[in-house]
Amino acid sequence: MSRTWFNATLAAVTAGALLHGGLSAAAQSATTFQPDPSTEQVAPYLAPQTLAHIGGGRTINLVCLGHGSPTAILSPPAEGWSEAWWKVQRPLAHRTRICAWDPAGYGFSSPSPQPQDVVHTTEDLWRALKRGGIEGPYVMVAISLGAYDALRFTDLHRRSVVGMVLVDPSIPDQEAIQERVEPKLAAAASVAGRMIARQLRKCAAELKDGTLKRGMPQFERCTAERNFPPAFSRLKARLAQLNADPARLLTQASAWESLTEDSSEVVNVRRRYGNMPLIVLTAGRDASIALPPGTPGASTPAEVAELRQENARFFRDSWGPAHDAYAALSTRGRHQLVPDSGHDIPIEKPAAVILAVNAVLDEISSR
Repeated sequence: MSRTWFNATLAAVTAGALLHGGLSAAAQSATTFQPDPSTEQVAPYLAPQTLAHIGGGRTINLVCLGHGSPTAILSPPAEGWSEAWWKVQRPLAHRTRICAWDPAGYGFSSPSPQPQDVVHTTEDLWRALKRGGIEGPYVMVAISLGAYDALRFTDLHRRSVVGMVLVDPSIPDQEAIQERVEPKLAAAASVAGRMIARQLRKCAAELKDGTLKRGMPQFERCTAERNFPPAFSRLKARLAQLNADPARLLTQASAWESLTEDSSEVVNVRRRYGNMPLIVLTAGRDASIALPPGTPGASTPAEVAELRQENARFFRDSWGPAHDAYAALSTRGRHQLVPDSGHDIPIEKPAAVILAVNAVLDEISSR
């Protein structure tokens, strides 16, 4: 779900995101493009909804639909925000309350001066729910790197979480595993992530000192929304306006820079979820690779082909077994394959996510 100036050659490609969702902008458009949805479908994501004041003058935007308990909390992927769930959230809201959230510096949440590692993002989520009056119990639903927030949140607030759905989730210690089993792929992904962060910081510095001014081509490239779904084209100008704030771009840069730390931070050998209803969904198609020109180790067709092979091996040998391990965290855990979907299951196969969340809610109700 990535579109923009930098993502014309690189989508959500980092030390973590290369393995789950790294499609070029053109490839992603072909895969996930949808005609503009109805006004009713997109309305909750076109403007701030519940702005929870979490201290320090900061706010986190929460989009909540429906009523009932437990409340499902939807965590987005890297560079994502609440709109990542637009095909899933409204259908689920007929069943119970469903709240999606925008991490700091994305969507309609304000920037943050804090490092955007999973320690701080999880704390932001907890404070936002409390200040927004969204009490538990919770069902944690997350895709991709959003799984790190869901896992750490559940570890810290185990009594408040009664169910979980992980959608093609990133895996604990993913960076170390990748470096060990597919080192060339790990190196290329790491370089790509650093390139994104550097460019964001450069844009922020030039906006701050006035070097970059509105009307300049580079201004437009720096402020274009980096994670922009075509179905929300009417929102493009508003988000670009928000991205003209250097603090917002610095927050986004910090999120990219924190991925390696997040991968290790979420490791918890004592993690057990008892008999909590838990479903893990895995995409049936491997994520593709898109790397920016000049990426070391990816400058020739032969090198790119080798990286693709490493990527396929990683999915086969590490991704699936790690998802089995997630399901094993609970005696009621299940691991399900979504055969005809790529990584972006909520967009490509939303019914699979809706069925999984409803199945978890059914199990909770039966108890």
